[in-house]
Amino acid sequence: PPRGLDLLALDPLRGVLYVLFMIGIVVVFGKLWVELGGLSSKKAAQNLLDADVVIPGFRRSNKPVEMLLNKYIPSVTILGSVILGLIAGVSDILGVFGSGIGILLTVDILINYYNQLVREKVEMVMPRLGAWLGR
Repeated sequence: PPRGLDLLALDPLRGVLYVLFMIGIVVVFGKLWVELGGLSSKKAAQNLLDADVVIPGFRRSNKPVEMLLNKYIPSVTILGSVILGLIAGVSDILGVFGSGIGILLTVDILINYYNQLVREKVEMVMPRLGAWLGR
């Protein structure tokens, strides 16, 4: 990838191709992550039914809930992956804090710390809910 705006100005096609390549790789990885990580609409529908979650207006069956989730999960997966690939590619070209992947890793770690702090706060305020969350 071109490193910096000066090299990007000399060869803009290379920069665009690098960002498009990064977006493509991240979209493929995102789709694999959803399928292999058990986040697909089929698995999510099964998890909802196993947890006795009822969606108003739908039968208590896998297929209708899966069809409802199928409207959102694939498109959100692709949209999120495109945005993530764009951020990674552009920040890698600009050399922000080492690389674009470094920024994404930092943001992911910070979000995980935040979620952990929120979970601990919930456990302090409502101990039974904390036990239900799996602690």
